[in-house]
Amino acid sequence: MRLAFGDFVIDFDERRLLSAQQEVRLTPKAFDLLRLLIETRPKALSKQEIFERLWPGTFVTENNLAALVADLRSSLGDQASEPRFIRTVYAFGYAFVGDVAAPSAVSPPRQYPRWLLLFNGREFPLQAGENILGRTGEGIIALEAASVSRQHARLTITDGRAVIEDLGSKNGTRGGPVEVTGPTPVRSGDEIRLGSAVVTIHASASALTTETVERPQ
Repeated sequence: MRLAFGDFVIDFDERRLLSAQQEVRLTPKAFDLLRLLIETRPKALSKQEIFERLWPGTFVTENNLAALVADLRSSLGDQASEPRFIRTVYAFGYAFVGDVAAPSAVSPPRQYPRWLLLFNGREFPLQAGENILGRTGEGIIALEAASVSRQHARLTITDGRAVIEDLGSKNGTRGGPVEVTGPTPVRSGDEIRLGSAVVTIHASASALTTETVERPQ
């Protein structure tokens, strides 16, 4: 079964989430949570109900669930303060609030370009939602340069647009010719400077012929 919400299409049978015909990689638990919330919409599920469905017979804390929800929101480009898809029900649990199309009404997702970062002859694919640029760390696009902070900047891809934000880096960030002091739009072909390190953001309908570096999952 396939269902559409926002710019996404979820396929329950193939366990895939697509955006602009590109797969959005989710952890198995994040996919299970998204499916559970969609299938039970608009009902708000208590944390205990979610624990019993996702971790049957296993002790987990609320921190485990909160981290899973944060990871899922990041993949969807969603925000807790202004939720498009996942609403926090204070002191209770979570609910799916997005509009979901019936299978017969699903239309092909809008065509958005594939976004890439080019750095030192390598290609770094960008996922829909948040991408953290830095020097090292789990889930980070690692750019090996002395001027790059451990978590240097956030690059968010939504609705075919890219926005860069500095994360309090030591050496600052520039998007194109502009110093990044808040969320700053960048366009395909713009140079992004992380300190003295220069990366180029590129939007393309197909892969480039450079070395591709897989994102850690």
